[in-house]
Amino acid sequence: VYSVAAAVLKVITAAQTTMLAIPVLDGDAKYTKKSHIYRTPAQRIWVVLLPAAATCLTDVWFQTAILSSAIGYDFVLAIANVSGAFLDGFFAEWESGGAVPNGSKTEALHLISEDMRASFLSTYTSWAGMVGVAASIAHSRSSFLIGLGYIIVSILCSFVAVQLGSDFAKYIASSAPITNTSYQFAKKAHHILHRFMVLLILYIIASYIYLDRGGTQNLIDGKNLVIASTAWNQLSLSILFAVCGAYAGNKVADDITPKIFQRSMLPMGTLICNALFGLLGLSLNCMRLSDQSWEDSLLLRAFALNFCGAASLFARHASDNRQLYYGNTKGGVRLAGINITANILFATLLFWVALEIEILLNPEATNKKSGRVVRKLLKILERQREGQNTLNIG
Repeated sequence: VYSVAAAVLKVITAAQTTMLAIPVLDGDAKYTKKSHIYRTPAQRIWVVLLPAAATCLTDVWFQTAILSSAIGYDFVLAIANVSGAFLDGFFAEWESGGAVPNGSKTEALHLISEDMRASFLSTYTSWAGMVGVAASIAHSRSSFLIGLGYIIVSILCSFVAVQLGSDFAKYIASSAPITNTSYQFAKKAHHILHRFMVLLILYIIASYIYLDRGGTQNLIDGKNLVIASTAWNQLSLSILFAVCGAYAGNKVADDITPKIFQRSMLPMGTLICNALFGLLGLSLNCMRLSDQSWEDSLLLRAFALNFCGAASLFARHASDNRQLYYGNTKGGVRLAGINITANILFATLLFWVALEIEILLNPEATNKKSGRVVRKLLKILERQREGQNTLNIG
């Protein structure tokens, strides 16, 4: 009897110790996760699948909506950027632990949040695209202020949208105490994500089937590479460059830039990515200045539009502003204002260069004063190239 009682007492004591070891979180606490528990080899496919799905959405279905209606690309891109900022604020709460899962579905949101932000939303939104569209608007309406206003309104609306997304995540999250265990909802959540993965694959296949398979022609780019210009080839290249761009953008922002700007209070990684890849996004129009046939190069178009668009981090910029605004009780407003101002200044500079190039591409503007800066730069580069060729011949 005594031995049985002692064994029961040990079991009860062990159970109490286990329960005490499980932390209890309320709705305002942080719900954390361990990468070795949640990251499996099968989940690594998200870094390819999510950018591919985002590219199909923007390059297939959004383009279809534009062609079949009176909606312009400028409006569609603005909606995509602002809605992407909303989703980034939504998933940022699940990733940081500010929103606590209350079931298997919300746990699935928690598990996929990091990949959604890094892979899907970086491809779905485009800082480089915003600058290019602003230049096109300013050129078509002959107004620098309209293009600049497009940039400012997009950035300010994204700041509001990311806060609304964060509030929505907290609204559907758990408000009651919940135990922070790795196995509470994880099993069902993984099944949900596996089904979601299958649906995304079917969605991508459906996007390919929807595309017109006809109308092939041979295009010769500037490097004498013959490329069959088909809708399938264009989408395949777009997906490939978008996947690489999403990875490159996050690599620069998370690993390379922080080592250079270690003491900066501003998110320099996002700022550098937007400035660098926004500038590289002008490569298509720059090459068209020397030869209009570059416009038909699928590789160059995929690089300028998809790679640079995915590598530039519009949605992340919006979340950075929110984090600066609420993260520092004393200087949060000042830091957020500085970050917004710095990004607007960089965007304005790129917008001005893009507008100059747009004007040069218009034959009617050749004799006008507009575009003279870029024209002078091109002449300087051409003279340097001719001088180098002369030296090589000599």
